[in-house]
Amino acid sequence: MNFLIQILISIFIGACFIFLAKRFDKSQTLYFFTGFFTSLFTRVIYLFIYGFITDFTIDQEFNLHKYLSIILSIVIAYILFMLLKKRLIKSQSEHLDINEIGKQ
Repeated sequence: MNFLIQILISIFIGACFIFLAKRFDKSQTLYFFTGFFTSLFTRVIYLFIYGFITDFTIDQEFNLHKYLSIILSIVIAYILFMLLKKRLIKSQSEHLDINEIGKQ
């Protein structure tokens, strides 16, 4: 059940990245997988680091760290989303449309 929730969260984050791709006319598939795998790999890397620290023993704190990895993956994906959005807005403003040139 917990794995299903984590996959659903990653799919939701990927869908948010699709919104960004639609807004700036970019590849929706590429942006979906960027968001999906950013979320998923953040969780995996966090839990591997936690495993190395605890010698891969499962104790009561593992559930806490499992939930912390979900929160961290959402935060990292949000930061990446905002950085991509700023970069896309900046690159879009650099390319002036032919109709906008006459207005200046």
